[in-house]
Amino acid sequence: MAENKKTALIADDHPIFRQGMKQILAGIPWLRIVAEAESGESALAQIEYLKPDIAILDIAMPGMDGLTVLEKARKIQPTLIAIIVTSYDDSAYMERALELGASAYVLKDGASECMQLCMDAVNRGEVFISPSLGRPTPQLPDLNSADSQALDILTEMERVVLSKVAEFKTSKEIAAELNISFRTVQNHRANISAKLDLRGSHQLVSFARKHRNILVGERERTIAGQHSERKSGVR
Repeated sequence: MAENKKTALIADDHPIFRQGMKQILAGIPWLRIVAEAESGESALAQIEYLKPDIAILDIAMPGMDGLTVLEKARKIQPTLIAIIVTSYDDSAYMERALELGASAYVLKDGASECMQLCMDAVNRGEVFISPSLGRPTPQLPDLNSADSQALDILTEMERVVLSKVAEFKTSKEIAAELNISFRTVQNHRANISAKLDLRGSHQLVSFARKHRNILVGERERTIAGQHSERKSGVR
């Protein structure tokens, strides 16, 4: 029944892309496209007026960019499911989108293949990330001496936080998982960036991803050691 369908808005400044996205989504029985927008301002106005359940947003749009639309739209409609579909294969943009409440980050290059999976995931309340961005690095990265020395100067907690950053966790998620405050996580991230001479979220995430296997391995060994100490204490 049409009245039970979720409604969606598509915002992108390229009409050909909007048409293609409509064709991709046409086969989803529970979804109905109710609006299109070619600029950020138009997208935000229609979100405020129509209150769609889902907003599919490009980042690079004339005037107001998609992330600004997302930030403002979530204040207007906190329940909005926002899906970023973009050409920016950039972990810093993805990190920011997730921090602002996006439910998905999809690269345009693979949208035709994964959009159905994305829509099903967000409809279940899950977060979806393009496989090429979310795929773990299979091999151990090569550390040069400068990187090794840089990691050595981080505290244990800073390395734990950095390992979470490498998994694309937002500051809020890291705070919840480590049972510390959001401000404390932000302070750790700032201290890590200062120690490693990294500028901005993009460089921090890139460095963390480069050394993900080592950081996660250290974290797992620390946890295993703590468990072993507890068992020894019981004896």
